[in-house]
Amino acid sequence: MDLESGRPVFLEELVQQPAQSVGKTVRVAGTLHAYSPATDRAELVDGQYLLIVDTQLLGVRQYHVGQTYQLIGTIAGVAAGELKPPADLFDDAQYSLDIVLSARVVKAVDGLDMAVYRKAVHAVRQFLESG
Repeated sequence: MDLESGRPVFLEELVQQPAQSVGKTVRVAGTLHAYSPATDRAELVDGQYLLIVDTQLLGVRQYHVGQTYQLIGTIAGVAAGELKPPADLFDDAQYSLDIVLSARVVKAVDGLDMAVYRKAVHAVRQFLESG
């Protein structure tokens, strides 16, 4: 099985167009909102967007709510009713219960300036599209 590199995407792109993301290998960054070791589920947020992450492939490790992480994995479709709405949602949270990120790589990236990261990803996309 060949592993693909993760294409940098933003949580809002995944949440707003979940069906187009299924089966794609992606790289996302965000702040850990919640983690349940019993279910191997995490919730990653960036602004008002929230993505549910399956951490089963990552093995046993310690996660810290509020810490910034970058994850690489594959977006999997989820059957209707399989996922429950995230716990402790903030008022304007936007999320999708149709997809989950099956993460295979995780890296703590505390101190990452998300505004600069966002600009860099847009610049790389522009460069790749132009040539």
